[in-house]
Amino acid sequence: MARSLDFEDSIAATLQRGGQLSQNESKTTGASSGSKQQVLPRTPGKRLSEVCGVVAAEMKETSQTVLNIANNIVAESDALAELLHKHGTAIEARIEQFMSMSDGVRLKMRAAHDDMLDTSGAGPSLAPHEHDES
Repeated sequence: MARSLDFEDSIAATLQRGGQLSQNESKTTGASSGSKQQVLPRTPGKRLSEVCGVVAAEMKETSQTVLNIANNIVAESDALAELLHKHGTAIEARIEQFMSMSDGVRLKMRAAHDDMLDTSGAGPSLAPHEHDES
């Protein structure tokens, strides 16, 4: 039992230093303001109950803070995912445009090269021809 009281005293002292418990360690009782008041020390169970109440309140506050942080992370993740999807779609469209433009340039370059070969005579081909020359 002495170990329990030492433990309770240690917890209570720690919390009091942190300003969590009131500095009043005694309980006053009386019938009226004119009667003699008697000071009764708190019971170990009452002190432990108060300490547990303070710790429980801190745990509840901490868990609410953690929950708020998690909700913020979820909201930011959703926003980032939406942006990524939007930009991914835009990038896909730009790649399609680039490939289409590249194909157009390739065809025009091949046509210009073929025209140049037809007017100047035989020369090395830059690209394989798709038709047979006989």
